[in-house]
Amino acid sequence: MAGLTVDIASELPKAIRWTDAMTRQLPFSVSQALNAVGFDARKALNGATKQYFDRPTPFVQRSFMVEKSNKRNLIATVYPERRRLPYIEKNIIGGRRGQKPFELKLQSLTTGSLPRGNALVPAVVRRNTYGNVGLATIKGIGGRVATSGVNSVFIGRPRGGNRAPGVYERRKNGKLRPLFISVPKPAYRQILPLTDIGTKVVERRFSTYLRQYLEQNVARG
Repeated sequence: MAGLTVDIASELPKAIRWTDAMTRQLPFSVSQALNAVGFDARKALNGATKQYFDRPTPFVQRSFMVEKSNKRNLIATVYPERRRLPYIEKNIIGGRRGQKPFELKLQSLTTGSLPRGNALVPAVVRRNTYGNVGLATIKGIGGRVATSGVNSVFIGRPRGGNRAPGVYERRKNGKLRPLFISVPKPAYRQILPLTDIGTKVVERRFSTYLRQYLEQNVARG
């Protein structure tokens, strides 16, 4: 009777060695794949700030960082860097934003009545190309607080009338020019789909990276 006999006995030692090698290299390979996909996700999220935010500064465009995994801790984390978090957090999760550093700085110099926790909205003060007030301008304003005469700065609610609290510059004839107006902090809606962006990167690339690193590491022994 015609037939085919397959004998794999001679190949079993080779298969066992390959399986053992793959098992040894698997944790390290998974860690490498996690880190690779983590850096891809960071790049995608930093790039997304230009799509979802209004004229983000280079500082904001570099918001996301990666905490790498290792073979004993197979978790890679992509997260907003601590200094940048106040600028983007509410655009990720929604809700009322925290106070910006310049607001805390000016409020600490308050010479009158200024509602704590409010936002300071630029009025006639100069802004940069990103729509923000530059650090040099803030320092210049702060240096003129609690001084007297023309160009001195008053922070609080002007006396008389119904003028809103804020940051005012004294002009000629005692007139006040608003630099910032104090308003309740705005509520932000969630506009940066962080989870969706990160999930797509992982789904598209993790398995490819894992195969690539596993093959390399098994081959190297």
